[in-house]
Formats: sequence, structure tokens, C-alpha cells
Amino acid sequence: MQHKSLNQLVCAATVNGRFRETLLRNPAKALATGYCEHTFALTPEERELVLGIQAHRLEDFAAQIYGWLLTKGNGNGNGHKQGSRVWREPMPLSIN
Repeated sequence: MQHKSLNQLVCAATVNGRFRETLLRNPAKALATGYCEHTFALTPEERELVLGIQAHRLEDFAAQIYGWLLTKGNGNGNGHKQGSRVWREPMPLSIN
């Protein structure tokens, strides 16, 4: 799985309010202290991304990661594997 540590970082921020607030206010501290004795093995590019994000809400933080993944995430210029499909608009949910 590409960007596993980024996924783990966002998941940790989702489930723990204290970690989320630290990540949003001081990402360097959040990365240094980790979450529940877990450190995040980010690539240098991922670390630079996380440290450069300025967001007040986790949704905005995650959106900036998503944007990076679409543009630079895997080195082929489009952030997704060749032949994969990226939805440009939200898919409506159908409830039957």
C-alpha cells in the first residue's frame, strides 16, 4: 500500500482528539511524539508535506494530503497508478 504512514497518521487524528489538535497546531511535535507508542515512517516528501500543511480542521488537512496525492503522490505526475480511475466529483449515494 502506497503512503501507508500518511493513512495511519490521518486515522490516528480521526480517532483521537488530542493527537488531532497537536497535528493541526504543531505537526512537527505530532510526528516526533507519535501516537500510542507508534511512530510514522513517512518518506522525506511526505514529511515535508505534513509539516507544510496549515489547516484548522482535519477535513482541510486531509484534503491537502489528497490534493498532493493526486498531483505528486507517486511520481508519475498524476498521483495515481496508470489506468486507475479518479473521481473528479463526489459520487451520489443511493439508498434503496
